[in-house]
Amino acid sequence: ATLRKQNFTPTPRAFANPNPKKHDKGNPLAPDGCLDPRSLMDAINNIVPANRLVVTDGEHFIGWANTYLDVPAADNMVLLGTTTQSIGLGFNSAVGVAAAAGTDKMTVLVTGDGGGLMALADAESFIREAHRGVIVVVNDAAYGAEIHQYGTKGIDKAPMLIPEVDFAALLGAFGARSKIIHNLEDLEDFRAWVNSDEPGTYALDCRVSRDIIAPFMQELMKN
Repeated sequence: ATLRKQNFTPTPRAFANPNPKKHDKGNPLAPDGCLDPRSLMDAINNIVPANRLVVTDGEHFIGWANTYLDVPAADNMVLLGTTTQSIGLGFNSAVGVAAAAGTDKMTVLVTGDGGGLMALADAESFIREAHRGVIVVVNDAAYGAEIHQYGTKGIDKAPMLIPEVDFAALLGAFGARSKIIHNLEDLEDFRAWVNSDEPGTYALDCRVSRDIIAPFMQELMKN
């Protein structure tokens, strides 16, 4: 069935923080040579148009997406991971968000590699449905939340690791324009695509360090 596109008008912001917290922008690369998720998300935030809808799957990466990706109103951010306490719901939820975005707004989906693999069956639907869509795969070759919560407490990490998946190839086969992102300079083609106003979906397979731990996860690790 074809999803009907609808105009989506967010409710106006009821408040604004005159002194927003300044978040650590990180470094271009982490000490292990992989992307620092903080500088990555900050760079993506500065490339994607302000008129955006953001939907996130769940996992460790929500600490970066929800911190660094600005939205014009609270209901422009859809937090699947925190709502359902589950992962693997990003792609299928993004199909509905893309329908709500219509042709006026860019839909940005942020998923991890673990949750992305679970929801891969719906990736083609999102790529086909989105007028202008962005897929950010935070690819750290692991179930990051489990690594930090349980692996650091002596539990065997082996079942928490994932072979590094080539999401650029997978999502490219479904019709997305795609690229593996090893450093911030690799985002220049993405920037050019955004500025072109060309319809379609761009998939960023971001090879991110798992050694940079989000503040919320640091708090959980203390318990």
